[in-house]
Amino acid sequence: MGSLDVQGLSKRFGSHVVLDNITFSVAEGEFFVLVGPSGGGKSTVLKLICGIEMPDSGRIFLNGRDITPLPPRQRNVGMVFQDYGLYPHMNVFENIAYGLEARGMPRDEVSRRVQEAAAKLGLTPLLDRVVVDLSGGEQQRVALARALAKDADIYLFDEPLSNLDPKLRAQARRDIQMVHRAKGKPSLYVTHDQSEALAIADRIAVIAKGRLQQVGTPNDLLRHPANTFVAGFLGTPSMNLLRGRLVSAPEGFGVEVLPDFVVRLPQTWNTTLQAYSKDQVILGLPPVAFFLPGAQMSEAGVVSTVEAEVDFVEAMVSEVVVAFRLGQDLFINALLANVDETLLQPGRRLTLHFDGDRACLFDPETEQALLPA
Repeated sequence: MGSLDVQGLSKRFGSHVVLDNITFSVAEGEFFVLVGPSGGGKSTVLKLICGIEMPDSGRIFLNGRDITPLPPRQRNVGMVFQDYGLYPHMNVFENIAYGLEARGMPRDEVSRRVQEAAAKLGLTPLLDRVVVDLSGGEQQRVALARALAKDADIYLFDEPLSNLDPKLRAQARRDIQMVHRAKGKPSLYVTHDQSEALAIADRIAVIAKGRLQQVGTPNDLLRHPANTFVAGFLGTPSMNLLRGRLVSAPEGFGVEVLPDFVVRLPQTWNTTLQAYSKDQVILGLPPVAFFLPGAQMSEAGVVSTVEAEVDFVEAMVSEVVVAFRLGQDLFINALLANVDETLLQPGRRLTLHFDGDRACLFDPETEQALLPA
């Protein structure tokens, strides 16, 4: 068992299934992120863990103790809400101290913890200020300080950055990770922003339509998505998903997307595809696996080429996102690094290379990933 074990959680509201048999664990000291589209059930998981809602079935274990039937006060959970949950009539000190005082903690211990948490988050000059007079970023830090002052067994974050502008979000992420490192406890963080999840998570659970799609490290999910939903949801830009036909050659298999675009696959796919009973697949092409002539990386494996027309270019700090047109209505996104941007003029035709070792395959009927041997 991990520090948190969620086993078979299901929840309905009337006839609507919000969660369907959700199971995962979070280890001691791990920063675990639940990510998925809005309405997928992420926040409901947190409400079940902290006791705001009760599951229809399933169990929740914290440090080996079954907390499923316990009221919120007995679960020892630290929670940071999307709306911060601050008391508007109290000042900063009183908001941080409230939960500690409610548990009957001695006044001098409350003061010590409040002062310590405030100092770590730069709130000491604001302790006498009423929270309604604070900015959104300052209120968010007060909510974090309240969690930091508590010795909880787990810390839950329910989209705590969604009300902040981009500059404040970056600072707030650092504050949250500081709180996590300071406590050394499991943290469970909910967001619908997949870029945020990939940036901060030790492991990620992707949830959609109340079902757990995949759990793994950011690299696992980007390199080996379990299904087309995960492949199309994660990454900026996300994986290109193209329908194609399996073709075979003496050296192995390939996927024909267009008559002039056949992606060659490494021989590790041979055993799987020889047993595959269909000739149609969905081909997943990661944007990072494309490159232009002269930029081939030494670790590239089985290389395929296609003539493509530059359609749209979006320059980033050190990379360029390029949309290429392959056919009348067929486009792919490539993420190119160390490239001469003067080559990427809309309408220009270029030879685009792709590393077949990075290709993913999915069954078009089940949308589940096929796995190489």
